[in-house]
Amino acid sequence: MYLKALEVSNFKSFRGEVTIPLERGFTAITGPNGSGKSNCGDAIQFVLGPRSNKTIRAQNSKDLIFNGGNNHNAARSCSVTLVFANPSMDNGRRRLPLNMDEVRMSRSIRLTKSGNVVTNYHLNGEDSSQKSFHRILGAANARPDGYNIVLQGDVTSLAKMTAKERRKVLDSVAGVTLYDDEIRKADRQKDSVDDYIERIKLLEDSQKARLKELKKQKDLAVKVKDLVEELNQARVTSFQANYASQIAEKEYQVNEQSRYLEEANNLEQQVREGSKTLLSLDDQIGDLQKQIEELTGGESKGLNKVIFDLHLRIDTNKDKISEAETKDLDDKAEVQELLEQLDTAKHALEEFVSNLNSAKQDLEESEKSLGEAQAEELEIQQIMESSGDESAKYSHQLTSLLSELEQATEHLNSAQNEVNKTAVQAELISEQLANCQDTAEENRLALGELELQGEELSGNNSGMDRNKLSKDLITAQRSEEKLVEQSQLIERKLREAERSRERLRAEMENSSGAKGMAGGAAAVISARDNGELTGIIGTIAELCAPIDSSHESALATAIGGGMTSIVVETDEIAAKAIKWLAEKRAGRATFLPLNKLNNNRVAGKALMVSKKPGVVGFAHELLDYDPKIDIAIKFVLRNTLIVDSLSTARNYMGGVRLVTLRGDVTEAGGAMIGGSKRPMRVSFGGGIKGASEIEKLSGEIQNLELMSETVSAALHQARREQQQLRTKINELTDSDQAVKLQEWRAELKQAKSVYNKSLGEVNGHETKLAELEILASKQIDALDDAQSQVAELNVSIANTRDEMEAASPEHLKDRLHAAQMKRLDSEGLMSKARAALESGHEHETLLSQRVNDLNSRIESLNASIISRSDMIDNLQASIATDSIELKDREEERTQLLEENKGLEDERLALVDERASLRTELTQKSTDAQSRRRLSDELGRSIINKDMVINELYSDMQHHGIEPAAADISLPSVGDAEKRVRALERSMEKHGPVNMLAIEQYAECQERLESMKVEFKQLQSRRSNLVEITEKLESQRKEKLIRVLDKVNENFQKSYKALSDGGKGELYLENPDEPFKGGLELWAKPKGKSSKVNRLQLSGGEQSMAALALIFAIQDYDPSPFYYFDEVDQNLDAVNAERIAKMCRERSKKAQFLMVTLRKVSLRLADHHIGITHGGDGCSRRIVDFDRERAIKLSEIESAKDNPLDERINAIALERQHDAQSDMPTVPEPLPPPKSLGGLLNYTDESVEDETTISGLMERAIEMTEDIQERREVSDAINSIEKESEQMAANEQIEEEI
Repeated sequence: MYLKALEVSNFKSFRGEVTIPLERGFTAITGPNGSGKSNCGDAIQFVLGPRSNKTIRAQNSKDLIFNGGNNHNAARSCSVTLVFANPSMDNGRRRLPLNMDEVRMSRSIRLTKSGNVVTNYHLNGEDSSQKSFHRILGAANARPDGYNIVLQGDVTSLAKMTAKERRKVLDSVAGVTLYDDEIRKADRQKDSVDDYIERIKLLEDSQKARLKELKKQKDLAVKVKDLVEELNQARVTSFQANYASQIAEKEYQVNEQSRYLEEANNLEQQVREGSKTLLSLDDQIGDLQKQIEELTGGESKGLNKVIFDLHLRIDTNKDKISEAETKDLDDKAEVQELLEQLDTAKHALEEFVSNLNSAKQDLEESEKSLGEAQAEELEIQQIMESSGDESAKYSHQLTSLLSELEQATEHLNSAQNEVNKTAVQAELISEQLANCQDTAEENRLALGELELQGEELSGNNSGMDRNKLSKDLITAQRSEEKLVEQSQLIERKLREAERSRERLRAEMENSSGAKGMAGGAAAVISARDNGELTGIIGTIAELCAPIDSSHESALATAIGGGMTSIVVETDEIAAKAIKWLAEKRAGRATFLPLNKLNNNRVAGKALMVSKKPGVVGFAHELLDYDPKIDIAIKFVLRNTLIVDSLSTARNYMGGVRLVTLRGDVTEAGGAMIGGSKRPMRVSFGGGIKGASEIEKLSGEIQNLELMSETVSAALHQARREQQQLRTKINELTDSDQAVKLQEWRAELKQAKSVYNKSLGEVNGHETKLAELEILASKQIDALDDAQSQVAELNVSIANTRDEMEAASPEHLKDRLHAAQMKRLDSEGLMSKARAALESGHEHETLLSQRVNDLNSRIESLNASIISRSDMIDNLQASIATDSIELKDREEERTQLLEENKGLEDERLALVDERASLRTELTQKSTDAQSRRRLSDELGRSIINKDMVINELYSDMQHHGIEPAAADISLPSVGDAEKRVRALERSMEKHGPVNMLAIEQYAECQERLESMKVEFKQLQSRRSNLVEITEKLESQRKEKLIRVLDKVNENFQKSYKALSDGGKGELYLENPDEPFKGGLELWAKPKGKSSKVNRLQLSGGEQSMAALALIFAIQDYDPSPFYYFDEVDQNLDAVNAERIAKMCRERSKKAQFLMVTLRKVSLRLADHHIGITHGGDGCSRRIVDFDRERAIKLSEIESAKDNPLDERINAIALERQHDAQSDMPTVPEPLPPPKSLGGLLNYTDESVEDETTISGLMERAIEMTEDIQERREVSDAINSIEKESEQMAANEQIEEEI
């Protein structure tokens, strides 16, 4: 077997397809430096499979593709094919395990459109893999990583190896690395077994104690087990009884519902049939009435009209009296309610006046105390100023700051008063506006009614029946009354809801810490939910929650006003939201744009304090929130720390903000804030206090407004219909339309004037309210500025006082501190008293106004009651007069009807029958509705019952209980539950019982038995591992020494030949423990002393010794072909000739390919391959290249240097395979003892790769994993050999026959 040809296509410097023919024997490849001759060797390794691209001088696979040179386009793929001659040997076998004379191995790579590299392998034109190449070539001992391929730098690397590195090369050649792996494997198993044994010993004692304890528990559990089973069965029965009872109740309800529906349908059918009878009676009564009128000759027509009008007028007056009496009752009830409210208001006024007097007294006392404290401070400051030291400077500075603070406080109080004043004015104007709007709406409705009257007067002509019109009018009047009552009720509820909403909004804004801020935040969140604003993530309160609920108060205090701050994605979204708030006049809000917030680092002082005892931690670490808003949370908390108590905060205060779990605060500047707990204004989870109530009221207001519009429309329609009826009735009695139109125009003009006046009042109040809103916005801004200025001055004063105290004598410090505390207390009390007085005057005015309003309303109602009383008297007098006249008219009509008494009696009888039938039908209709309502209620009850049944069934299914069969007798629900309770009480008498003790006892007993068995197995395995380790150590040593003897023998021969009679030897530094020492190489060139050291040899002599070692290894591990890449470059002519001669001699048994520029090597070579380039970066094979041209080319290039590449050689895998045949193997590890259970500590037993300098060692460890695959290849080869021997035997038998 030999390499027959090398075919390359666009590989490295070779452009296009190039074929390099190769022959048996010694072939020299030469060419100028940079021509690409070494690329021939790279191409061979490319197919065989290098360890890395660096081995073939490339950074990555893309560098292997022809790059275009100087004048050509870069290729997108490359390929190399090795053509091997594979003749049959004397024994009929072939070196390559393929039954063919020529074997073609190809590898190609190509670039995809995305720039990725795709690699393909082909064996004789069919798809294959690199592993298949390695298996086939391994069978012929032709590998890409053995010493059959020697590259530039390999000789130097081997010459400079340390003794231990050289011994590891020998380890790899001898194949003893497998022993190392097995030994390490055995040691790991032994350590694991020892650990298991120790654990079992420790666990056994605890298990014995546990078994003793479980014995008692098991005995008790056995006693209770029967009771538990009985209890479980009782619970099953209870479930089934309850389920059956619910099913029975549902069936009863379904039957009742069906019965009610059937009765309702029957009654409704009777009502429908009776209605038809009523219509028939109406027709008969009408016919009789016509007959009577015809018989009376028409004289009764005018009389009937008079009687009808008198009836109508009497009924109308009675209705008015009834309305007036009802109104009187309502007004009297309202007067009584108002009197109670008046008493409450007067009491509140008196109480508030008392509080104001108390506040005035507190103010006087605090002013007096403040004066004393200030005088004391002034005296101390004067003493400090006269001292002339550093405290005098701070005293002057403090005096100046106090003066500025006094001015700023006055400005703040003034701004606050202005805001309060404007708020009171706005509230009053809002109430006046609401009243004006109500009046305007009433005037609008009155105007609309007059307009409708005008339309009706324009030409309506009705010929309808007076009786029907009268009835319709009465019905319309009653409908109007009901609608008016509904309208008034709705309007009253609407005004109350609007006032409540405004009051809650004001309270929410006042309690939020900044005017308008909470309302603005609530408005923005509502707009987000309604889809008006996008990009709003939510308020801080919405987006975070305490991890521990006990920290809620502290965290809410730490965040403070920031709870209502709104987190948005960008500053652009924040700007849009601010613009929306301004347009809607919905208040103000603070926005936190995530793209603009700065992530401040934790201050050094805060970081140090956070590790102190008593400190719970940073506030932001105690919150649960989305990491997306981390920067916003940290921004509002400002490195605040949560501590357990105020004493802890006092110990660490200064330079860091601390908040106690109770909610007290110590600021970084030294200020302390605390006292009684206030209710949380904003709760975690998004609750701004009052916001939900406001949203609820807003929804209620919307519903009321919709109802008001609906009722107003219905009222408008009812009044319109009523007016139409009146017009038609009037037209039947009075046709003077001109008079009516003139009256209507006067009324219309007056109504328009009143309506326009009311609109003007509404617009005026709206304008004033808008002006007040603008003024309030400016005043709030001024108030914010004043608050900021006061806060800054307070911080500066606190800092100055601290510095002054630090620079003052101790006795002055104490006096000054006492004076300051007295002043602070006085200022706090004075501030509260002033605030109470400043807001109290407006509140007193409002309470007084409330008392006056109630008095006015009571007087108005009393006047109305008196007025209606007079009206009732007049109406009753009118009714009496009309009744007398009606009696006379009816007597007159009676006389006319006496002549037709029969018809009248018949009519009256029909009227009575109709009245009786109508009453009966009304009762049946009521009964039908009642039954249908009962049916609906039962339907809802059935739905609820279904839900109960479904929930009960799901609960039963969860417990694995099925409903009882229909034929099974069940106890009542009460009896079943009583039985369960009795059994539960019996169970409670036994106390807590471990029912698992029975199984636990058995498991523990079984586990102890298992421990005994596994303990014996582990001891047996440990002994076995110790024995295997000893055998491996012995065989490894024997193997290494045996291979060393052969390689040393080869080395002595090859070195003697290369050094022309020199001597060389390989010996171990530690023969007794060879793996603890290295492999030393001794070489004595001819003519030198025998005491010469290897390090004393020249570079060329060391290279010759290294080459001798390479030849020795090759003799021990022969290959069918060898490739040397300029191994003679650094040798002198004599040594180069010796190397060439040895290669020529060895080429008789194997193919030798050498890249060289040395003339002697070219002269001794059998064949020559010339590689050159034409200046365009492309390599070319020189055609008709012979020895003379090769020598001439070498003379030209002999003076040039050729750089050496580094390469790491691998190991002789086949020798490792041979070593496996008699090497004892470590058994697979035992599984972890089951008896250890959860106590077993599974650890990572991964083996660290042994670090070596030699590439051979690394390759050996890696390729060990592939031993199994190589075993399969070996088995395949043995199978082929057996088949060949069988075929040969058959052929011999045939020849003999």
